Amino acid sequence: MRYIHDEKQKGSLGQLLRIAARIFGRGIFMNRKWLVVLVVLSLVGIVLLSGCVGQQSTTPTTTKPTGSSTQQTQVPVNLTVKPTTQVTIPVTGVFVKVSYLGGFSGTYGVNNVMIKPTPNSGVKLYEITNATGNVSATFKKEDGSTKHDITVELFKNGKSLASAKNSTPFGIASINYKI
Repeated sequence: MRYIHDEKQKGSLGQLLRIAARIFGRGIFMNRKWLVVLVVLSLVGIVLLSGCVGQQSTTPTTTKPTGSSTQQTQVPVNLTVKPTTQVTIPVTGVFVKVSYLGGFSGTYGVNNVMIKPTPNSGVKLYEITNATGNVSATFKKEDGSTKHDITVELFKNGKSLASAKNSTPFGIASINYKI
């Protein structure tokens, strides 16, 4: 039986064989079985350390939008949600109430004399003074949310006369009512 313990051997196989010879001795224990086991375990260790058996990469999936041919480009917006407070509708006068968790902007007025309030969010109440004739209000969502409606309501003397809502991205809610 020939023992592989030659100082001339080079490389990692030679080192492994010298280590095995020291561990198992030069007697009956150093045979071909132990050599094969040691080489197989070394190769498995090398494969595991190299990452060949590690996590497999997943290919990114892309979805193509479906729908009508007219689509708006959505620009990412930092959405700041303010806590809403309960708004009490006065018992006299004409008011437009706008409700939306995100940002909104729009116009309201009577007989095509429109007022453009500053963009806002939450629940806002706008008074229309000397409201006789055609009252209109149009408000638009400033974000692409589909989870919440923008709601526009018209009140006279505490009673709701008309309302509109929209949940689409950048949706518009509009009312037109003759008083």
